[in-house]
Amino acid sequence: MKATTIFTAFASLIAFLAVGTVHAQDRKVMTIGAYSVPNTPWDLNWQDVTAAFEANTELGLDLELLVRGETGSSEERLNSLRRNRLQFVSSPLGSGAAMIPELAVLQLPFLFESTPEADFVLDEYALPKFQAMFAEKGIMFLRWTEAGSNHLFGDRPFLTPDTVKSFPMRVQTTKASSVYFEGLQADAVYMSSNDIVQSLQTGLIDGGEAVTIFYWMTGIYEEAKHFTLTRHAIEPSSILLNQKFWDGLTPEQRNLVSTAYPGPDAARKRVREWMAKVEDDLPGLGVSLHRLNDEQRAAWTTQAQSSYDAILESIGGDAEEIYNLVLEGQVAYARLKDEDS
Repeated sequence: MKATTIFTAFASLIAFLAVGTVHAQDRKVMTIGAYSVPNTPWDLNWQDVTAAFEANTELGLDLELLVRGETGSSEERLNSLRRNRLQFVSSPLGSGAAMIPELAVLQLPFLFESTPEADFVLDEYALPKFQAMFAEKGIMFLRWTEAGSNHLFGDRPFLTPDTVKSFPMRVQTTKASSVYFEGLQADAVYMSSNDIVQSLQTGLIDGGEAVTIFYWMTGIYEEAKHFTLTRHAIEPSSILLNQKFWDGLTPEQRNLVSTAYPGPDAARKRVREWMAKVEDDLPGLGVSLHRLNDEQRAAWTTQAQSSYDAILESIGGDAEEIYNLVLEGQVAYARLKDEDS
């Protein structure tokens, strides 16, 4: 009797271990590739993702978080995503435009009158179109996230468009930026944000464009003491997944993956509140902060609009269609504002 009992217990243990092993083999791993600096809003977003996965281990989906640049440049991360070496990435607009050039339309200079207008157009009009375009590349476009807006830094303020003429400045490599600043006859130098400080120190450039985070975090403010809040181009990022990986998830796993990263409103709020605090702190770091008045912004906007045809032609593809979609969204947003007032 005792022998039978012992045998039964042993058999049950073997069966339990076997089931556990099968379950372990059945678990999936989602590897995230991104670049974020500790104690920034983007790092807090990844902490939210980690917490969500830790709270749902029973779903059989594990997380590998590589968000300190371990997976290479943004372009390298996108290539890895397409090959399913990474399953989830955060991609800045400029890198995404290397794959979907029409994304650059969203960075037409002075395209949006306000941040709420830009949010509405991106979410309600641009997102469905770009989701379809990324799907053709085997990528699922989950949602927009936020990196801020581009401003101008240098050894002087930039209150009118003529102030950049012949000015040696760092310009982003996107079509919107390159065609625009060349049209302004700036002495445009194309480089990544990581090369800005050294180029300022050597005199290769005297200023340029950058989002607030890079101006502050990389120490640009120590070399270029004037920061003009032109907000001439938005800098949305995208949350992208490998489509094959997504298709292989259960409904419960999909819900976890799609909700773990903060939604657009929460992510934008977190970034913008942090950016506003950084900008408020800049004068204390010796920075002269400049804001455009209504007349100055109108002059910048009028000049910028004259460059749109050349930029759209340079982008090519469905750029004209995307631009018209943006205009349609702006009309819809204006109508909503009128109804609410």
